[in-house]
Amino acid sequence: MQTQYDLVIIGGGASGLMAAIAAAEKQQKILLVEKMEQAGRKLRITGKGRCNLTNTSPIKEFISHIGSDGRFMRNAFSLFFNNELMQFFEEKGVELNIERGSRVFPKSSKALDIFLALINTIERNKNITILKNTSATDLIVSPNGIAGVTINNGKNIDIAAPKVILATGGRSYPLTGSTGDGYSLAKNVGHTIVDPIPSLVPLVCQEAIPDELVGFTLKNVSLTISDANDKKICNFFGEMTFTDNGIGGPIVLSASRIISRRLQAGEQLRATLDLKPALEHEVLDKKLIRELDENGSRILKDALRLWLPAEMIPLALQTMTIEHYKRLNQVSANDRKKIMRMLKAMPFTIVGTRGFDEAIVTQGGVSLKEVNPKTMESKLVKNLYITGELLDLDADTGGYNLQIAFSTGYAAGKAVNMQ
Repeated sequence: MQTQYDLVIIGGGASGLMAAIAAAEKQQKILLVEKMEQAGRKLRITGKGRCNLTNTSPIKEFISHIGSDGRFMRNAFSLFFNNELMQFFEEKGVELNIERGSRVFPKSSKALDIFLALINTIERNKNITILKNTSATDLIVSPNGIAGVTINNGKNIDIAAPKVILATGGRSYPLTGSTGDGYSLAKNVGHTIVDPIPSLVPLVCQEAIPDELVGFTLKNVSLTISDANDKKICNFFGEMTFTDNGIGGPIVLSASRIISRRLQAGEQLRATLDLKPALEHEVLDKKLIRELDENGSRILKDALRLWLPAEMIPLALQTMTIEHYKRLNQVSANDRKKIMRMLKAMPFTIVGTRGFDEAIVTQGGVSLKEVNPKTMESKLVKNLYITGELLDLDADTGGYNLQIAFSTGYAAGKAVNMQ
C-alpha cells in the first residue's frame, strides 16, 4: 500500500464532515475522500437551500419521527443531540432561528453558512487532508478487520488505514454525488442491505392532473391514505402541491415515508383530500344547501368559486361528473352528495412515487442489526464505521434526518478516538 493514514473517511456530506471534525479532536492523520469536485453538495441545497439542520423536540418525541427502528439512535443522541449541534454552529459564528414546528435554520436562511462552518473547521486542521474528485472503489479487509481503502482518481491507489468511516450517503439527489456507492462497498464486506427506495418524495396518481393546477399549492388541507380495503394507513394536515403526474408538498412527503415500501411492492393505495377539514360534514352540508338556494340562478361551473380556488375548478368538475352548466337550483340531492364528496373526500389513486432525483432521503440501507448503535462500528468488520443516510434510517421532514447524519457522524468520529 502506498500511503498510511490513521483514518479514512469516505464521503464529504453532513455525517462525513462531522465525523472528521470529531475524530480530529485527537491528533490523527485523516484522509477525507470526496467523489465530487466539492464536498457537501447535498448539504448546500437541503431545505430548499435554507438547511433545516435539526429540531428542538425532546429525544422521545424526536425518535417517534424516525422510521425503521428509531431507538437505534438513542445512544448517539445522548452523546450529541440538538442542543450540542446548535451550540457547535453558534460557536462557529452561525446564528440560528427556531421556526414553526421546532425546526432550526441558520438565521441567514442560507445552507451555505452551515457548510462553510464545517468545511472551514476542517481546512484549518492540518491533520485532515481532503481528496476531491476521487471515488472509493473497494474496502481492504484483513483477518483483523479493516486495513484500508482502494481509491480511484484516474488510477487505482491502495490507501492503508486501520480505521475507516463509510459516510457516502444514500441514493437521493444523485446529482450531488449520492449514487449509492456505499451500499456496494458495505455489501462486498458482508453487510445486509435493506433495499433502498425513495422516501420523502412526491406521489404519482392514476388520475390526470389539469395543466393549470400543476405547481398550485393548497394550504390547511387534510390528506388520508388508505389501502384497497379502505383501511386507513395515515393522515396528515398542512400544505399540498400538485405536480404534473400527482401530488407533492409537505403532507405528501410525510405520507410517502409511510407508504413508499408498499408502493414499491406494486400495491395501489387510495388517497382522499379534505379541502374543508375545519368543517364537520353536517355543518358543511347545511352551508352548501344554503348557498345553493341563495345562488340558484348561477351555473355550477362558475359557482364553484364559492367553495374553491379558481385553479381547482377543472379538477373538481372532473371529479364530480356533474353537468358543468347545470344551474344551482337544478342541483339534485345526489348532485349535492357529489359536491360534498369532492370537498371532503376528493379521491386519488396512488400508483407509485417519483424517483431518487426528487427524493429528500433514502429509505433502506445497511441493516441496523449489523451496526453498534453506541459507536456506529460494524459488527462484521472491526474498525469499519457506517454513518448517516447509508444506514437503514430515515425520518420525517423537519430537521430529523440531518440530525441523524450529524449525530451518527459525531459518534463514529469520537469512537475512532477511543480505539
